[in-house]
Amino acid sequence: MKPRSTEPALLTGSLRKKLEVVYRKCEYSVQIGGSSLVFRIGEYDAAVERALFGLIGVRQEWSILTPCNPRSQEATQEMNSFYYHELRDAIATRKGLWVPAINHDPQGSWPDEPGFVIADADPLWVRDLGMRFMQNAYVSAKVGEPLRLIWLV
Repeated sequence: MKPRSTEPALLTGSLRKKLEVVYRKCEYSVQIGGSSLVFRIGEYDAAVERALFGLIGVRQEWSILTPCNPRSQEATQEMNSFYYHELRDAIATRKGLWVPAINHDPQGSWPDEPGFVIADADPLWVRDLGMRFMQNAYVSAKVGEPLRLIWLV
């Protein structure tokens, strides 16, 4: 397999605006038992945040990162599975708390993207992971604040 470049591709202003609309419509969720904790960019829900903290013990900040569909180009299920396991292995090499997550388009125009919630990790490391897996952006929140979109390109 050809090594992936960590150099970000630049997005045109119109494409970035279009992608931002898509990302903001998504639901970023974590499964706990039979229920889901759902987060949305720009929204804050203290009860959902407390439930997440109970699950993984967040102290300061948390992020959700998926390795799927690099550069928002739909990849095969096999490639996305490969990327998912590669990201899981990279996260597992570090001390810290993390659990699986799903980025979901409620309109169904884009397939679900599995990823991970990563708690209290070095933000530069999370950023580097996003770039390594050629993501345009990821989402992150500080305790007591709404989820925000972090652009990588």
